Amino acid sequence: MSSARLDGLRIPDRFDIEQLMFRYAKAADMADIETQLTVFHPDCRVNFSGGVWLEGHDALRAAWESAYRRYVQTSHVVTNISITFTSTDSANTESVVTAWHRDPQGKEWTLHGRYVDTWYKSPEGWKMKTREIIAAGAVGRDESTLTMLQRLTLSDGH
Repeated sequence: MSSARLDGLRIPDRFDIEQLMFRYAKAADMADIETQLTVFHPDCRVNFSGGVWLEGHDALRAAWESAYRRYVQTSHVVTNISITFTSTDSANTESVVTAWHRDPQGKEWTLHGRYVDTWYKSPEGWKMKTREIIAAGAVGRDESTLTMLQRLTLSDGH
């Protein structure tokens, strides 16, 4: 492969974004809010479910503090990361997430879905500007409060 082709792939930037996505997942499972915040731009906007957008680090911190009181264990798996660079300093990503949760009483639920993100590269490196979680489905949880993936249907409606 030619060096021009390799340069066009932006492999160092792809690596950095992927590592930040993995850092977020590990920090979520460790209930490490301060590390999670390092992934996000201070002016970020995040929609975890139902069309409610949280804005900025303070709102994220409060949401995670609440979540970590509700769940004693989680496991976030991020795969199928697709990155599209929209300019020198911005990118869109979409990835598949499976997020398992257990509360103090032992009740479990699992989200299957997608992270749809935008990223901005500052002098400090890549930071997430927006994140929206789009659910394909959930096991053990009411789906009515989730933003659900809108699938294409075949012409016969099935």
